[in-house]
Amino acid sequence: MAANPSRVLLAASRAAPPAASALLRPLVCAGGTCASRYLTHQRRQFARQRFGRRHSGDEFDTSSFDRSEQRKANKNVLVVGSSGVLGKTLVTHFGRQHKWNVVGADVSPPDQSAQKGLGDFVQLPKDGTLADLTGELYKGVSSHLHGGETDATHLDAIVCASGGWAGDVDWADMMERHTEQANASELEDVNIEEEYAREAARVCERMLRMNYFPVVAGGQVGRRFMKSGGLFVIIGASAALSPTPGMLGYGSAKAAAHHYLQSMGPASSEENDVTSVGILPLMIDTPANREMLGADDGGGDERYNKMVKPIHIAIEIGEWIERPHLRPHAGSLVKVIAKNRRDGSGGAAFHLVR
Repeated sequence: MAANPSRVLLAASRAAPPAASALLRPLVCAGGTCASRYLTHQRRQFARQRFGRRHSGDEFDTSSFDRSEQRKANKNVLVVGSSGVLGKTLVTHFGRQHKWNVVGADVSPPDQSAQKGLGDFVQLPKDGTLADLTGELYKGVSSHLHGGETDATHLDAIVCASGGWAGDVDWADMMERHTEQANASELEDVNIEEEYAREAARVCERMLRMNYFPVVAGGQVGRRFMKSGGLFVIIGASAALSPTPGMLGYGSAKAAAHHYLQSMGPASSEENDVTSVGILPLMIDTPANREMLGADDGGGDERYNKMVKPIHIAIEIGEWIERPHLRPHAGSLVKVIAKNRRDGSGGAAFHLVR
């Protein structure tokens, strides 16, 4: 097979954390240089293992290894948010490409395209508390896995692909709409400050429901149904690694998801050898995001470089499920950088950030 010049390489850390002695050495250095050198060393070590394992476009280069032995045992994978653009890609890739048993879960029922590769589906409540969401997910997974009484009916992986974006409430826009409505209806004046506060709170609450609640629910279900050596993946956001003015609700919810992932990572690794990893794209290539960026109206490759194709994320997670020794260490946050071009070529690079 000819080498693909557009293939990309993941640089991340080993699955196992460093020994205690290795962690102590950087403390004697000043200015953070040792920590930087240590992270660079981890990236290089992991890159060496993954040399020759790169992906681009919608195809995967399998010339460097044989999957026949790895596919003998079927795997059970739960995809939370299976009806979204990324979720459907995950379901199709896991179910059809890998022939795994995929259980989907979402507030929206699966459409025809999402059913390709989908084994079972759990209907989640659209509204309600976090406890309601967790309870429904727990009952649904338990039913489809027949109680998880044997290792064969436990989950090999959980991927939380749910998410959504909303910006902050625009004060000027709200004032304009309020003035128009008041003039048209001649109703008594409403306290616009109170309305603004309520609307801003609604946005934050909606972002928590979409971006944080599914992560917590998936994590709790994983405590019961994940088999030893399993993988727990969330989709975070690289924007939430720093302050997010203009989208406080979104940034806060994603940052909370990152914190949850990093906090549960070491504990779940010690208790059940489960690896928890966060994947942080800048923006996923979806119809809604293309419309927001105007990516279909021209503008060159720069706009396309902002958006990671869902298939690249699906391929990477599939490799982590199939080959555990390629996973980053528990609690890692891995940033995804798109390398797309307007002609459809390119790929994605995955880099450890925390």
